[in-house]
Amino acid sequence: MAASSCDSCHVAASSTKPFAVTGSGGKLCETCHDMATLRSGGTVEHAPFTGGLCLQCHNPHTSENPKLLASGGNTLCLRCHADKNMAIVSKHPAVTSGRGCLSCHAPHTSKNTKLLLQKDGELCFTCHTKTKAALNDKIVHVPFKGQQCSSCHNPHGSDVPGMLRERTDKVCYWCHSDAEKKFLRTYMHTPVLRGNCIQCHNPHSSVLGQLLKDEGAKLCARCHAELMQEIKDGTNHIPFAGGECLTCHNAHGSDVAGVLVEKQISLCATCHSDIEKGLSDSKSKHEPVVKGECTKCHNPHKSKILKLLYAAGNDLCLTCHKAIKEKIATGRTHPPAVSDCLRCHKPHGSAVRPLLVQALQPLCGECHDVKSVEFNKAHIGIDASVMNCTACHTPHASKDPKLFKDNEHPPFAARSCEDCHVVGKQ
Repeated sequence: MAASSCDSCHVAASSTKPFAVTGSGGKLCETCHDMATLRSGGTVEHAPFTGGLCLQCHNPHTSENPKLLASGGNTLCLRCHADKNMAIVSKHPAVTSGRGCLSCHAPHTSKNTKLLLQKDGELCFTCHTKTKAALNDKIVHVPFKGQQCSSCHNPHGSDVPGMLRERTDKVCYWCHSDAEKKFLRTYMHTPVLRGNCIQCHNPHSSVLGQLLKDEGAKLCARCHAELMQEIKDGTNHIPFAGGECLTCHNAHGSDVAGVLVEKQISLCATCHSDIEKGLSDSKSKHEPVVKGECTKCHNPHKSKILKLLYAAGNDLCLTCHKAIKEKIATGRTHPPAVSDCLRCHKPHGSAVRPLLVQALQPLCGECHDVKSVEFNKAHIGIDASVMNCTACHTPHASKDPKLFKDNEHPPFAARSCEDCHVVGKQ
């Protein structure tokens, strides 16, 4: 065309069909363009090239684009590959800049599938040289080791960060199919719930087993930094202080609240077997203990108070026992009830109801002199060993100076025991 040699392709102008060509399709182009050179030993051919449809991509006379291409940049390719023209969030720079599609694909033939200029990994590493260095790490992810980049990434772009083919967990589950069912639990670790496996695992390689990004508690501290700080001059749970997070927690998911490896009562008993044994012999058990809710009273990680308690003294007990708290606030109190609940009660279990440290009569007798004249006179000489102190007295607080219960039998309220009882030593 540049040499005005129209007859190289067209019949003579005097012909009845002056615009007709001397050959059909690609056969005409072959008169000048050596097909062996265009193939360059490639075994995978572009469909228009195979069909001799040269004019599907090239203009035969002139063009504003190199190689007489019919359109510039990726526009030409997108005429046929319209599915690659979708609006996406994570774009591949190789596609959107420079040579575009031709950065990775050959236009005519290739020795590789999908007309790639090089094999999958080799092609990617021409740009991603730093990523290639990860192949030398101690632990290498199997697809990455096999340089199967496109098994996880969409080379054209994706709506998922990192140009992943799907949400991170979905991509991982293609190979780790057992994990999807295993991790789907009532309580799931937030990264697992959000499908963000790479928050803890490196997708390509690592110096640590299971492709972890960090070792032990250091990995947990990436998200739980504030929680992981120990309390100075306080109490730190031994597994917590030792960075043994997985002693108690499942890294992915659990059917127990707190993503625990098992129910609290069983988990805590693995170390605190003495408490478990004591409960088996107890007739009276604290409700949180029965329900296996150790963390109702104890902080599982750290506390400023001994025994990892959430609050000191009676404040902890009164968070649940609100009726007693109200009585203490409005009435006359029994001294142990406002100073130390554990003076009379055990926190986990007891042989005596309700969680008493010993039988009622000797317990009361520790403070009250049951042999004194005043005591005997007040109790009309009844032997203290047969009394049920709480039948008349409330052990925590009352409006009555002697801590009698709020509702009293009229003769009793008038202290007229003789109306009903034979007064005298019995």
